Amino acid sequence: MLLSFMLTVQAQKETFVRFGGVVGFNMSKWGGDDYKDFETTFKPGFHVGGVAEMVLTDRWSIQPELLFSYEGTNSDLLDKGISAMYIKFPILVFYNFYVGSGILSPGVGGYCAGGIAGKVDGGDQNTFGDDALNRFDWGVEARLAYELRNGVFASLGVSQGFTQTHSMALKVSLGYKFPYSKWLHSTYYKTGVREENIYNE
Repeated sequence: MLLSFMLTVQAQKETFVRFGGVVGFNMSKWGGDDYKDFETTFKPGFHVGGVAEMVLTDRWSIQPELLFSYEGTNSDLLDKGISAMYIKFPILVFYNFYVGSGILSPGVGGYCAGGIAGKVDGGDQNTFGDDALNRFDWGVEARLAYELRNGVFASLGVSQGFTQTHSMALKVSLGYKFPYSKWLHSTYYKTGVREENIYNE
């Protein structure tokens, strides 16, 4: 499905694109066979970064993001936590409903991530390295977002990783998307089709 969307984007002479920023709170924990005996629980963290929205039609859009994410897990057995800082690259496909004065958008997609730093609480042991975790992570994500007319949006999300830590994360985000830019020469910007659908004007 994602491939067909990307081909649609390439087939269009002009694409409706805008950019924005996002910041949020997340709760993450590690699971899988390597951590089942550690009684892992959720560890609070945060994420911050940029987003780009590429609109394919007035209903479908793709949103790639580039995020810094502070994650990890707590262990009741060890009575300590493990922190992990990642650079994450999620790509989600959204279907847009025009609700009230904004857009309600459920979305699904995947992500890849690279670990850049981390520590075990109360010690000098690094989270990543030859004798620790692999820096690469990837998984799937589902999200529900709502955007207001002024470009402010909020979202709830959940992700599940499939590498060494089997990381699960719950996310609450708040962000802003800048107005569509004339210099992008967007077909949708010129016709105003999507604005009419969104705001019922």
